[in-house]
Amino acid sequence: MLELRILCIHGVGRHPVGGDWQTRWRTALQTSLDRLDHDAGLDVEFFHHDAIFDTAGGGAGDMLDAIGKLGIGEAAPGFDAPRAQTRAARALTGAQGWTASRIVQWAENAALRDSLSLALAEAIRHTDPQIIFAHSIGGLIAYDAFRHQANPGLCHGRMFVSLGTQLGNAYIRSHFAGRIQPLESGYWYDLHNVHDGLYTPPLRLSEPNFEDVETPFDASADPDHTATGYLSHPNASVSVWADALATPAQGRKVRAVRRAARHGGAHGRRALIVGIDAYPDPGMRLEGCVNDAFLMSEILQENGFEASNIRLLLNERATAEAIWARLEWLLQGTGARHERVLYFAGHGAQIPDYGADETIDRVDECLVPVDFDWTRERAITDDRFHALYSQLPYDSKFMAIFDCCHSGGMTRSGGRPRGISAPDDIRHRSMIWNAKTKTWSRRALPIGNTALTANEKGRRIGYFGSNQQRRLGRATDLLTTLDNRSFNRIRNRLDHHGPYLPVILQACQEDELANEFRHGNVSHGAFTYAFAQVMREAAAGEPPELVRLEQLVQHRVRQLVNNQRPQIVAPGPRYSEPLFSTSGP
Repeated sequence: MLELRILCIHGVGRHPVGGDWQTRWRTALQTSLDRLDHDAGLDVEFFHHDAIFDTAGGGAGDMLDAIGKLGIGEAAPGFDAPRAQTRAARALTGAQGWTASRIVQWAENAALRDSLSLALAEAIRHTDPQIIFAHSIGGLIAYDAFRHQANPGLCHGRMFVSLGTQLGNAYIRSHFAGRIQPLESGYWYDLHNVHDGLYTPPLRLSEPNFEDVETPFDASADPDHTATGYLSHPNASVSVWADALATPAQGRKVRAVRRAARHGGAHGRRALIVGIDAYPDPGMRLEGCVNDAFLMSEILQENGFEASNIRLLLNERATAEAIWARLEWLLQGTGARHERVLYFAGHGAQIPDYGADETIDRVDECLVPVDFDWTRERAITDDRFHALYSQLPYDSKFMAIFDCCHSGGMTRSGGRPRGISAPDDIRHRSMIWNAKTKTWSRRALPIGNTALTANEKGRRIGYFGSNQQRRLGRATDLLTTLDNRSFNRIRNRLDHHGPYLPVILQACQEDELANEFRHGNVSHGAFTYAFAQVMREAAAGEPPELVRLEQLVQHRVRQLVNNQRPQIVAPGPRYSEPLFSTSGP
């Protein structure tokens, strides 16, 4: 009888050696395996880490603070981070508070992490498992051990299964310098439950030795985070156990088929185009966004994008839910040399919102869907957006083109601005009354890493705005936890470049308005119209590098409207490249 060697790493909570929880794990593992082969057996060992945490000292920390840190940057459908923090802060249930505080303790205690990594490495070498299952914080410990410089080749030839892990959480990723890298060898399955409420957004790796496995279960009596719920799920059987029982060649073939099915095929180029004129409030309505959407589709098709790989969302169909769903489609399965384009024509805005302690702690730029209501549930903000793009392969191209502004404004002669100002009650959140001067002024909001602001002129990224707002497309949630020196030290040790950053084409500078204008009797955004003209004129020769493209579009916009300078924001190496690949992906 075939016997598989298994090592299990438990999550947060008390897990005594030889306790009932071990029996439940063994039963769940065997049940899942038995769906495929009743003749296979398991030799299961466990790695216990409670004692290592207990001897680390310092306690688990403040629960409210920990919930606030882990809540920011959560990315799940319909998830509203600050309000979830507030609910969690009020409840402070054992699962929520204890899990958050343990995870933050692990993240912020380097000596503790080293002790756990070295102890786990010793256990792996001793048991020599074929498969490693790691639940919750166990997934963090395992990944950290695999990437630890003292443990080269630790995961070689093994299957790693993380279940209900917090590795996708922005706060955790920031401690890995903003990026989770694939395993150097072996194969990694991540079991994810969309109902799991303990800081477990999905991992979004695009590597051939990684597979995300949806294992949805919804038990009203618990936080849908139990290890047995993951381990006994049928989808674990048809992925993990089916591959474990297959030959290496069979496993590679089946995984490739599953991957293609999940990602909808390996399309080299995809684009999502959103255009919204018909906002419900008559005062917010625009005139040229739908025209711009079709114009942008023309430009993309003229540059090698197939019509079947371009999706449009227009007017009443461009709800927040629909945009998020199409963004998932746009970026899923992005591989090496693939190209992805997001184009948005409509309103932009800024949203101030509350943290876990009920104080305003951030202002975010956002795109405004048709059902926008000044809540984060119905806005396109970067704390959820970066979860989709920040893990993309470095050699892929993702271009985000925004014909909108985020500074608001009022109608000017010559065209409508594509940005809205917050109503007074929303604006009041980010203001404070100065009793001494008898004036209203902006609240001073915290910036986690002031060095980002100091460096932004040289890097041309512009992470924060003049109101300290977090700018769209900059992945600032992944960059503000560590100071620059620590960030660069960890990034160099882990051998990556930090979070993936898209190429962003913006209709205007931060303090300017994105205007519409009339071309004869047809309305367009000045930026989109100018961009289309420049791209068509450049088609006859060599496509311009980004630096030159920015100059050409700025010059053309000046011929159409006043006080609007488009801007291209990109990681340094991209500025010397054309926008689209000339040879195709």
